[in-house]
Amino acid sequence: MEFKKFNRLRANYEEFIETAEKDIHGDEAIKQTRSVWFDRATIEKLLAMTDSKKGGLKIYFGQYDEETLPEIEDTELRKQMGGRLTVILAASDENNDPQEETQVINGGWFCPPNCG
Repeated sequence: MEFKKFNRLRANYEEFIETAEKDIHGDEAIKQTRSVWFDRATIEKLLAMTDSKKGGLKIYFGQYDEETLPEIEDTELRKQMGGRLTVILAASDENNDPQEETQVINGGWFCPPNCG
């Protein structure tokens, strides 16, 4: 993918999400998730659960609420995650939905605050 398109797609999302947050939450708008990073070991673990020819990763979008906040030690950061968007990775053969909890992983590094 051309970096020009990559950067444009990101800018479109950031403009949309910032406007949406302000429209929905006004002065209480949060700094919404810009990206989520997963390490190689996590991705390889999921891929190992799939067929070598028909397998891949299915990526789901989600949003944290009080019941689904990430399990992180930093309680202040944990509180700030309410309302933030997330992605969930799932091991998948031929675009099928996961059938077992072990096929689903959430909890990558969020930007912000972990922007690189």
